[in-house]
Amino acid sequence: MRLLALLLTCLLSACSSVQLTQEEINDEHLEADARYTALVQAIKVQATLPAIMELRQVTVLTDGFRENSVNEQAVNQQLFEAIEVNNWAVCLHKTNEALASHYASLNSHYAAMVCRLESGETLQSQYHESVLNLLLESVWSTGDGESIDTAFQVMNTAERNAFIEFHGLEFIKHSLTRRDGQDYDVVTIYDAKKDDTFEWYFTELK
Repeated sequence: MRLLALLLTCLLSACSSVQLTQEEINDEHLEADARYTALVQAIKVQATLPAIMELRQVTVLTDGFRENSVNEQAVNQQLFEAIEVNNWAVCLHKTNEALASHYASLNSHYAAMVCRLESGETLQSQYHESVLNLLLESVWSTGDGESIDTAFQVMNTAERNAFIEFHGLEFIKHSLTRRDGQDYDVVTIYDAKKDDTFEWYFTELK
């Protein structure tokens, strides 16, 4: 009986620990969500590099980020299809939706820049261009990508791929490596202007 009682006590203690951990995770998400909202509002007024850098770091901690990352590829496809057929009304609608769920998206700000410009909204287009450039600069602030020690830190695969494409480079292939419990992407890239192939290292923000 004493053994059974001890076992029950241990099980209850373990359950309490799991519940506490889940509560801590929920609290972290709520805090991140609140900070994310505040940063987006501030950036809409004035986009600065420190705010953009923090936005990227906070975004990966928000409650809906993982789900949004899964859907991002489909969203990007819709955006670029609208641009390809010059359907600026659909493009504007889709970019508004995309930015409402993921304001730190390189692809969404690029699409918004193009669609606003083609719709005659020059100032809004320039705003999205400035945010796009700051997002790229924010990635560069994390490293130079030339080694594991100086790997670029990106939010997800979509940001990694967009970062490469917006530098006029071509993604060839990638492999995974791991060090000190951290995963790294080793991406082989082709630079058509220089007719040169090289590697960049990436890891995800935590």
